[in-house]
Amino acid sequence: MQMVESSVVSDMITRLTHIQKEIGDMVEEMELLSDEDLMRDIEESKKDFNEGRYHILKTDEDIDEFFRDLEKE
Repeated sequence: MQMVESSVVSDMITRLTHIQKEIGDMVEEMELLSDEDLMRDIEESKKDFNEGRYHILKTDEDIDEFFRDLEKE
């Protein structure tokens, strides 16, 4: 009998831990979605991408050059 109770408690703890993680994920998503500056930046990025204003970084050198250019700005 005690083994069955232990299994039920273990299952409940597992489910509650999963629920706690889901709630944490939803809170994080709500925080991101409520950040007006971030949402505006994302929309601008989508527009830039759709209008072809993006660069593909294929090599380590491309990445280094990209960040060097950012430092100059």
